[in-house]
Amino acid sequence: MAPTATAVPDVPDVIADLKAKVVNGHVEVEQTPKPPIADNYMYDFKYNHALPTIDALGLDIPADVDSEKQAQALTTRLAEVLGSGDAQGFTDMFLDYGVWRDKLAFTWDYRTFNFRENIERAATDLLPSTLVNNMHLFTPAPSIQRPYPDLAYLQFCVSFDTPLVNASAAINAVQTADGWKLWTVHTVAENLLQFPELDPRDGHMTGPISWEKQREQDDNSIEPDVVIVGGGQNGLALAARLKALGVPNLIIERAAIIGDVWRNRYEYLSLHFPHWADHFPYFPYPEHWPTYTPAQKLGHFMEWYASAMELAVWTSSSVVKADQDAEGNWTVQVNKGGKDTRTLKPKHVVMATSLCGVPMTPVIPGMSEWKAGVYRHSTAHDSSRDWVGKKVLVVGTSSSGFDTAYEPKNGVRPNIEDVDRLAFAMPVGPGEELGRRNAEVLENLDKDLLDGLHARGFKTWRGQRGTGNGTLGQTRNGGFYFEAGACEQIINGKIKVEQGYIEKFTESKVVLSGGREKEYDLIVFATGFSNTIDSVRATLGDDIADRCGPIWGVDEEGEFKSAYKESGVPNLWMMVGYLPYTRYHSKRVALRLKALIEGIAPAPYKA
Repeated sequence: MAPTATAVPDVPDVIADLKAKVVNGHVEVEQTPKPPIADNYMYDFKYNHALPTIDALGLDIPADVDSEKQAQALTTRLAEVLGSGDAQGFTDMFLDYGVWRDKLAFTWDYRTFNFRENIERAATDLLPSTLVNNMHLFTPAPSIQRPYPDLAYLQFCVSFDTPLVNASAAINAVQTADGWKLWTVHTVAENLLQFPELDPRDGHMTGPISWEKQREQDDNSIEPDVVIVGGGQNGLALAARLKALGVPNLIIERAAIIGDVWRNRYEYLSLHFPHWADHFPYFPYPEHWPTYTPAQKLGHFMEWYASAMELAVWTSSSVVKADQDAEGNWTVQVNKGGKDTRTLKPKHVVMATSLCGVPMTPVIPGMSEWKAGVYRHSTAHDSSRDWVGKKVLVVGTSSSGFDTAYEPKNGVRPNIEDVDRLAFAMPVGPGEELGRRNAEVLENLDKDLLDGLHARGFKTWRGQRGTGNGTLGQTRNGGFYFEAGACEQIINGKIKVEQGYIEKFTESKVVLSGGREKEYDLIVFATGFSNTIDSVRATLGDDIADRCGPIWGVDEEGEFKSAYKESGVPNLWMMVGYLPYTRYHSKRVALRLKALIEGIAPAPYKA
């Protein structure tokens, strides 16, 4: 029997907004289903941004404009105002609804200042004490971007130094009746001037033992400044970044082998997004890597990555207890390899246990009485070989992904740092508007596919706030699907769709909403994960978890809550996210930790 997928499992069909309509002279009440996720779910952003369209500005960028010349003129002006701490001059360069976004370069935090009023306030506070020098055009080269017929802007990047860091800025500018104006500016710390990344070591073996034995000895006796809980992609990337900065760090991983988090997933799993955006720091995938990485292959790569980067890892290990004193100093007890307990006193602890929290399986009446089959969360599903010809129900219809412009052109890979510089630059406000346009365009391009799904009873929607997968990726970390074959299988009837939810179990039946009785041999709950705070609570205890701020979601300015910055608990950090997030944000977190350990990090800007 073909497997069945239940769509929108957590939203009963009966939950609906009611509205009246007149039909043949009498009033009928119809139900309009609510969206699966409210627009304000984990989303506190409060600024509405208009796009600087050609109509709104009253003019277009000429086709023959010299983009490099115009970018250089703006760079020269920026160098003047930032080099002299001229807050008003900097502010005056922006559109009224311009945006300045900063990651560590000026604020030593992740902050976004929406509109000129907020830009002026932050610039007045920050620029006089953070004078800029050595500003020049940077890669990628300046260009005119025209994503839509009515939108055109000059895009360019600059490099510059502050007293503490080398930084970059990705800038979008538009032409107005008053000349060029900055639409968005994203300033980002790239390197610590006093503490650059270390040169590679010599590598000659001159000691009394082999390289392998020396590594084992070093890992066993390490006294880390940073303990990283979790040896998945986020833990590995951050450990590699910290090692390059000379920060002693240790990964605590409960699995027996690094990479088991992917290696032990169901055997046919491959990543849903092309690997082009998924490279690890310092170690891109080899040429001819498969477009969609098999999960087991990724697991092997991660094991090799830990070895190749010579990362300190204790496998088959777990945190037994973690305490902080009044000054925020850590004492962490670790069960090492199931053999002995070690006490560590790191300066910082980083939670890198998962993208989200713990696997979430709904509690449904009668579950324990059901004897006709078995149920499991998708994370526990290993293979379909034993279920050929059986009746299978899959509860849930989404998957994870990340939409970026990393695809190789003519077989040539783009420079990953150049692409990251642009891909992570757009602030949430303008990004929302672009996301709505993009979602509508994709919906029109996929009309035949969507019509086919709808005909089979599969419901779709345009995403939280109408932005497609963009907002969902920042709040729910799911709720969307990149077509990799399942849609086609639904349309041709090989995968059946049942709308609704499981109402209850009996000893032999599964009762769906509306009283529909079904029989299944296997139920796979692809119902996602809880919030990351549950992983914190399970690892570090209630006291620390209760002091953490919200994790994931978007704050009033448009930045992530707690991820990559202060968590609410001193010296506790959250390193979470998809593979592209892993590579990009691990650098910023590592720079922040190194600066704190060396005592050069200013207090984060909070005004």
